[in-house]
Amino acid sequence: MSKGNDKSPAARVMDEAIELAIEERSPYPDRATFLDADEPNVGAEIRRAADEGRAIVLVAADGSTRTLLPELLRQ
Repeated sequence: MSKGNDKSPAARVMDEAIELAIEERSPYPDRATFLDADEPNVGAEIRRAADEGRAIVLVAADGSTRTLLPELLRQ
């Protein structure tokens, strides 16, 4: 089984979020979409998640995150 080295930064953060949610300690909103900030289609993915009312966790290559809340994304 993989140790996570071949996973994208967003996948690694999402895995950590799942573990923390099991422990009821997740810092991320429910129904969040985890996206790699450096992917070329990230704009379209942000729009889709916002249209679905989901929070967005943007994950940079270094693993740092920014959370966008759906109520702040709607116009």
